Amino acid sequence: MKRKIYLFVLLAVACVSGSCSKSYLPAESSAEPGDGKAKVNIALAVTPGAPGDPNLRYFGRWDFSNSSQYKSYWGGAYVRMKFTGTTVKIRVGNATNYFAKIDNGPWVSYLNASGTINLTSVALSPGMHTISVAQGKDYNYLFGFQGFVLDPGATTSVPAASGRLIEWIGDSITAGYTDAQANVSGYPWVCSELLGTEHTQIAYPGITLVSGYATQGSMEVQYFKLQNSSYTNSPGWDFTRYTPRIVVINLGTNDNNKQVPDAQFQSAYISFLANVRTKFPQAEIFVLRTFIGVKTVPTAAAVNARIAAGDNKLHYINTSGWLSTADYTDGLHPSVAGNIKAANLIKPILAPYLN
Repeated sequence: MKRKIYLFVLLAVACVSGSCSKSYLPAESSAEPGDGKAKVNIALAVTPGAPGDPNLRYFGRWDFSNSSQYKSYWGGAYVRMKFTGTTVKIRVGNATNYFAKIDNGPWVSYLNASGTINLTSVALSPGMHTISVAQGKDYNYLFGFQGFVLDPGATTSVPAASGRLIEWIGDSITAGYTDAQANVSGYPWVCSELLGTEHTQIAYPGITLVSGYATQGSMEVQYFKLQNSSYTNSPGWDFTRYTPRIVVINLGTNDNNKQVPDAQFQSAYISFLANVRTKFPQAEIFVLRTFIGVKTVPTAAAVNARIAAGDNKLHYINTSGWLSTADYTDGLHPSVAGNIKAANLIKPILAPYLN
């Protein structure tokens, strides 16, 4: 009997050091650090760079139900990987705008790209590299990730990732609308990178806070869904997938455009803040005054009502005077420079709450 047990142990060791491997289910607990709820699944070895490669890290709301193609439906979702070799390509399942960054290089745009996209027009130096790919195209935020294609014999390893995550909730202004690189150049992305954190952008152009006013839907409903409001009957989002340290909300511009009554807006905002708090009991939640200064009174009143009700991790950020006319592309949406300006103003406010 002892000999059988000994042989079984030797076989197990040989399997681990040989052709067998463990693959971790790509739950976002391994994508966004800090939730401690990773689920483990024993699977066959996967091709390096394939969607199921356990060395890949996913940030955003991802749907892992199809093992051959992982999908995200909100702009600014990204995937990161370390790899060896001199070339890397990405396979995607839909045409949209993708942005890739290798090591410390700039973000490179691949507009309306589909199929297999070459991310290294110039070969890299031999050795280890880090690749990040994000998605962002106004109204079309589907990211169908089918894997990276590497050199023959190339390997992957776990990339560096911050243990801190910021979630940004908003509309087109939060999504980087009108900017050439969309979400990647928006103030949420820029601010998070300045702070050294990971980030998610749950934002959609034209969306209101309050339901029943915009064809683009309402955040009081859609925030709690896997998919953005261009998808009908979206399943609910599993909030155990990741836990942000900070949540930043910028809503009200479209409610003002759609003439949502202030009293209704305030009531909806109070309920929304309470519902977000239920999902993230320990997160620091920051509510921005809209950059152009609309719906400021009901927004501040909603925050004060929640604080009075006992929410001591809720904060109001007065953005009055932050941006000037020159900081917008159209009087409503910040330019690239305007987004950088806003990011630098938000950064010192959030920084003390990250440690």
